[in-house]
Amino acid sequence: MKYFEDNPEIFAALVAAIAIVGGLLGSVVGAKIQAKSGMDQAAAAREAAKIAAEAQRVAALWNVRQVQVAEFIRSVRETVRMSNHIFWAYDADSRQETDAAYQELNLRMAEIELIAPQGVVDAAAELTQAAHDCWDLARSRGPAESAKLVLARLVFSPDNQTAEAAMAAQLVLQPDVDMSYDERRRVLLDLPGLSEAHVVHLLRSSRRVEDPGTPPLQELRAEAAATLEAKMPVLVEAAREMLRSEDDVAPAVPRQRRRTWWRGGRSQ
Repeated sequence: MKYFEDNPEIFAALVAAIAIVGGLLGSVVGAKIQAKSGMDQAAAAREAAKIAAEAQRVAALWNVRQVQVAEFIRSVRETVRMSNHIFWAYDADSRQETDAAYQELNLRMAEIELIAPQGVVDAAAELTQAAHDCWDLARSRGPAESAKLVLARLVFSPDNQTAEAAMAAQLVLQPDVDMSYDERRRVLLDLPGLSEAHVVHLLRSSRRVEDPGTPPLQELRAEAAATLEAKMPVLVEAAREMLRSEDDVAPAVPRQRRRTWWRGGRSQ
């Protein structure tokens, strides 16, 4: 210390040097801390962006699933509705509309296969098969049943001549009547109110030979309707579970994590 007392200029220079070095060390440490803070903030920003993107993806998927399942159910009901209509009022337009509804159902089923969990896909496939059975039965048996209804209405026509002709037409459709196909066809075509398409379907139906074990048509229709009614709740339940319909919020958003740079960037 006496040396510095005898040489104050050297002591002053040393103090200045220490101050400079200390300042430099402080700057370096401060820069490192700031750089670390900046890196943590950037990492936190990247993670926040990743979480936001994932949340957006989940929400978008939930919305797509909800829309597609609703459209699928609507398409099933429309296919069945149009199929049932064929039994009551068949014409070329109704046949075309029914086929179009069934094709749309197949498209909706393909969409379900792409976006839904396997449980929903399986339930939708069974419901599609049930709707197909209704559609197929309507296409094969509906036109003749519709023509029979037209003929039955003519039997109860207030015009006696028309009613008598309609009853005669019903008789020629019996399988044990000794008449050729052309003779039966002429009798039917002479009846006002029956179109040529009606006649064709009535004659085809009269020549249909069912297997002995085949149930009656009404039983087949009732069975198809019961199967459809049983399959629909299964799909609805699977879809509600997929969409978490019992929850207060629609999409399940991933839990967000908080990053704190002052704790070494560890997630909380």
